[in-house]
Amino acid sequence: MRKIHKEQTIQLAETLSEACKELMTVGSGSFVDACAEIQNFTVSIYDYVEQLKGNNSGILNLLKTMHEQLYKATQGDASPNDIYLMSKTIESEIKAIKPDIIEIAFFCYKASMSDCFESIYLAAKADPNCDAYFIPIPYYDRNPDGSFGQMHFEGIGRYGNQFELTDWQKYNIEERRPDVIFIMNPYDDQNYVTSVHPDYYSSRLKKLTYQLIYIEYGIPFWVYNDPAADKESIKNNALIFPGYINCNNYIAYSKEMADYLEIAFKFKLNASKSFIETDIKKNKIVPLGSPKFDKVLSCKREDYKLPKLWREKSSGKKVILYNTSLSEFLKSTGQQLERQGSFKVIDSEYFQKVLSILRVFYARDDVVIWWRPHPLFESTICSMRPEMIDLYHEIIAEFKNMKNGIFDNTDDIHRAIACSNAMISDESSLLYLYLATGKPFYIPTISKRLQAPKINTEEDYHSPINARLQNMRGNKGANVGNWNTCIWWDNFQEEDFMRNTKFDNYVSRFLDFVMYPEKYPEREEYKELQLQMFRDFVVNPDGTSGQKILNFVKTNAGL
Repeated sequence: MRKIHKEQTIQLAETLSEACKELMTVGSGSFVDACAEIQNFTVSIYDYVEQLKGNNSGILNLLKTMHEQLYKATQGDASPNDIYLMSKTIESEIKAIKPDIIEIAFFCYKASMSDCFESIYLAAKADPNCDAYFIPIPYYDRNPDGSFGQMHFEGIGRYGNQFELTDWQKYNIEERRPDVIFIMNPYDDQNYVTSVHPDYYSSRLKKLTYQLIYIEYGIPFWVYNDPAADKESIKNNALIFPGYINCNNYIAYSKEMADYLEIAFKFKLNASKSFIETDIKKNKIVPLGSPKFDKVLSCKREDYKLPKLWREKSSGKKVILYNTSLSEFLKSTGQQLERQGSFKVIDSEYFQKVLSILRVFYARDDVVIWWRPHPLFESTICSMRPEMIDLYHEIIAEFKNMKNGIFDNTDDIHRAIACSNAMISDESSLLYLYLATGKPFYIPTISKRLQAPKINTEEDYHSPINARLQNMRGNKGANVGNWNTCIWWDNFQEEDFMRNTKFDNYVSRFLDFVMYPEKYPEREEYKELQLQMFRDFVVNPDGTSGQKILNFVKTNAGL
């Protein structure tokens, strides 16, 4: 029996007790009719309890006996007081029931983001004490003026077979009142690019469930190692969205992230004294890891069959995943076009960086670049940089003509992670996921120079790898300028690379590192450090986050 069903059954039992109490004051002329009405009501309670899951045989037997006693009362073989005492026994027994089933609803608006729910959903689906419903929901693009634009719905055909989809139009939240609701979108009406259907705003959902749980989709790579040491930065930069406030629990992937958020809440919500004094003390922010890491750890290259053209392009070659993110793109400014080489360029730092990277690959045929923009990249351009959409389409069209280019706008980021040998990425949550693989990656920063960053100038200098290794060991991730962050490095440095003039830019040298590992003796040591940093920062880094999160919500539900 679920908690809501118990509450509803208690209400029925209390009504039954009140009716039986009135029997003691009913005149003899209407006593038989009153008993008949109570019998009918007893039958309706019996039918309701019978259809509920769980072992309710004791309650059903009591209801049967009550029905019999009411008949005996009409024959003078039972007193109204006997009937009333039995109704109170039924009420007491129902109140003593411990719920043994919880209903969990997962509301997912983007198929490509379903990995942040997947291992929790699969654990719940396999649990006999859980009824799990995975419900794709619609979302809207935002027009430049902020109004709702086109509605999108990603349903059948967009999710893997591991998900059993439930129709959002048939799942009535008000009637079902799920015990637990998981959400991935915390913005409500505060997202300038998209909006989930308003029926699924956290401000509404919190009224329709006992536990509203927010699972962070993004995995910030910059989380402070010691948040208390940099409160001023947190105060100035932290963002608190409605979902953070409305949820009962925010599941964080690391202890550092939970500490950071707690400080951020206290700074940003200092006007909401009651919220700070209650929810924070009740461990609102709970570090339990992330299902996204569970997914990365479970996926293997052999799990995926690539499209024919992709197989042909990548056969026998190293594959470099190129990840472009929303946050980096939104730094772009300017609209002036100019022609450089094979590509058009916009007067924008971001697109200059993108094109400088693509040109490195355009000039060679011994390596494949697998470009996968953020799933909302095009929607973001249309909403916030509409003047750039034609250029973006042109860049994509030219990229698709590259003999060694794979353009991936599908829903499955984990295929790209599993099938690639290394990654070049913007500042992005994907960095932390890739960290868990132990495979190398490179974070090119935006440069005012049009070409990829040179390695022969003082401003581009990075310490030799051995010093950087020691620095990261000592600071649990800090390296560039001793910044107090989890990861920020180019993990392909060779010993005293300033003496090496063989490469024109960091991208070419990174490719050399990926393609010729025998030339870099520190590679395995760095890989182990990378994996150790993942294990140090992430809670439940063994692939058990989904099960641990499910156990947490079951405990809260009294199971």
